[in-house]
Amino acid sequence: MKEFLLQKGITFTDHDVTTDKAALEEMRKITQGGLSVPVIHIADEIIVGFDEERIRKALDIKQ
Repeated sequence: MKEFLLQKGITFTDHDVTTDKAALEEMRKITQGGLSVPVIHIADEIIVGFDEERIRKALDIKQ
């Protein structure tokens, strides 16, 4: 995920849920208890897992 965003020149905030309890709790709240990563929040959309098609659409990225 990070590499994809970096390649596209998109800035992002990375939260390490293995070391940041507040980030872990927020992730669990957003995903209704889920523990899968990455969790991507783009505008009003939450994407769990690296779903390139949905990410491209949410960011309006063409191939």
